[in-house]
Amino acid sequence: MSASTSPLAGVTVLDFTRILSGPYCTLLLADQGAEVIKVEAPDGGDDTRRWGPPFLADGSSAYFAALNRGKKSIVVDLRLPAGRARIHALVRRVDVVVENFRPGVAERLGIDFSTLSGLNPRLVVCSISGYGLDSGYSHLPGTEIIIEAMSGAMHVTGDPDGEPVRFGPAMIDIATGLTAATKITAALLRARETGEGAHVTSSLYATALASLSTLITSYGVDGVEPRRWGSHHPSIAPYGGFPTADGNLVTGAINDRTWTTFVAVLGLEVEAGWATNPGRVADRDRLNERIAAITRTRTTGEWVDLLNEHGLLVAPIRTVGQAVDDPVTQSMNLLVPLDGESTVSAPRLDGEPAGDGTPQHVPAIGEHTDEILGGLAGTFSGTSSSDLPESPRP
Repeated sequence: MSASTSPLAGVTVLDFTRILSGPYCTLLLADQGAEVIKVEAPDGGDDTRRWGPPFLADGSSAYFAALNRGKKSIVVDLRLPAGRARIHALVRRVDVVVENFRPGVAERLGIDFSTLSGLNPRLVVCSISGYGLDSGYSHLPGTEIIIEAMSGAMHVTGDPDGEPVRFGPAMIDIATGLTAATKITAALLRARETGEGAHVTSSLYATALASLSTLITSYGVDGVEPRRWGSHHPSIAPYGGFPTADGNLVTGAINDRTWTTFVAVLGLEVEAGWATNPGRVADRDRLNERIAAITRTRTTGEWVDLLNEHGLLVAPIRTVGQAVDDPVTQSMNLLVPLDGESTVSAPRLDGEPAGDGTPQHVPAIGEHTDEILGGLAGTFSGTSSSDLPESPRP
């Protein structure tokens, strides 16, 4: 996607976020063409700069690089009046502000919506939090694993006979960032049409509950607590992971029509009650055991070829490396190379091709302070960007 066709080209985002949900949100905006200016504290900046190993050759953690490539970094101490003055001057020239401080902190630092909208009435401000800005849990810290536990998401994740486990990737953080980005773009559209900015919010807890929508609705219907199903599905059978002669695959039938084909291809001996999905769900343990006995007789590759030949759902359960190294993955041009690294890349978040393959830079802490703030020195009531503290690279 070229800069001229990027949907958010010309939009400038002031990014006060750190860790994952906020940086994921602002990176998605950046991938769609926005200029993102990451504001970091002088005490080391975003904590994820030190989340490693692994680290890139320039000292950046891989975690930080994945979420902050292509952004610009400035260092400002918002605890000081001079620092707040610099930010307030910059706010007059940007379109979006995103923060994920605990509720009340933005007000203390002078970057809350009420303050900033007075400086820029067209400004869209997004606040990302753990439990919302004014709920009974707002005072509590809320990270991915905490929210998974509190929402019930962890209770329904893992092996049926094992302990609850967290998601592999931080899916609540990711979904919260996606939700926030959607709200921001909608508010930007309205601001362009009306000239009025907006304060939008997104919380991990609300997002986690939304991700459980089918389970919450089902619980309301029958009062039965949702449980763990491993790789299988609570409402469809068969549909999940099965062993093969040399690994594992996922397959199944999502309706009674494909069930008939599935039975024929596997040569499955069926019971009378399995003709409909509710009957198969009710007897899923015996059904899955019988399917597993068959899938173990061939290799993963053989089953993938056979089931694909008949138009059935199937995929090998691959490693991350296998997915990345797949020639089809590479041909889709979804991975962005990182500056200074010969083998390291990161996926675009919007699913669009990565352009001409130009490597993206991972900013050092405060790298762009003079570039961004130097030209605004005259608006700082006698202060200058040279007053900013310098922070060493972690």
